[in-house]
Amino acid sequence: MTWWQALILGIVQGASEFLPISSSGHLLLLEKLGVGQESLFFNIMVHVGTLLAVLIAMRRSWTPLLRRPIQKNTGYILLACVPTVALALIFKYLAPGLISGQLLGFGFVLTACLLTASEMFKKSETALLNGKKSILTGVLQGIAVLPGVSRSGATISALRLQGVDKTEAANFSFLLSIPIIIGSAILEGIDLARGSAALDIATLPLIIGTVSAFISGLVSINFFIKLIKKHSMIGFAVYTLLLGVVVTLLPIWGIL
Repeated sequence: MTWWQALILGIVQGASEFLPISSSGHLLLLEKLGVGQESLFFNIMVHVGTLLAVLIAMRRSWTPLLRRPIQKNTGYILLACVPTVALALIFKYLAPGLISGQLLGFGFVLTACLLTASEMFKKSETALLNGKKSILTGVLQGIAVLPGVSRSGATISALRLQGVDKTEAANFSFLLSIPIIIGSAILEGIDLARGSAALDIATLPLIIGTVSAFISGLVSINFFIKLIKKHSMIGFAVYTLLLGVVVTLLPIWGIL
């Protein structure tokens, strides 16, 4: 992997992890187009970069949970993680082909549908988080293990459709990303330790990928939080819809 490929992949990972456009879908698409190479270790390190970004950007939200772990928000995060982990394991071991990107175009289109639904059919933004909302959000987050389905888009849409204020929905979505990113890195680390096919990456591309993922992740979180307070997510819906259509047509055109 060259340094410029690592730079592109890092920027895309950091930005698309927190914008509602699917990081896994974009990285898989770039891989299919010949940008970069398969490497579990590189994936782990760019996840570390995005993890550091969300820890810094959301420090005012998660540090109180460390000081007082026994509280409702901690319970809501744990409740959301249960169906997410269950669905992720089901897809990983029972339907691995779906995770490899067989339905990549459909995944992007599904993201567009969720974002559009959250804007058109959202309830009045007065309801607060509760256990039921957290579990349903976790289910949508579990489906987002499929490439093309945005984790942030799915969780924010699920919360908004249940009446949660969009700013609180974005904050909760980003908090949810912390255990999910950690869990993904651990699973990839286990696969790496078991000797799964992973190509060696030189030190420079590894550093560039990690740092660029951190910086782009930090920028995208702050950008999105400001954007969602005043604007809708329809622009992201249009983008993912068009991307889904293009990705579906690429094999027909003989490009993928």
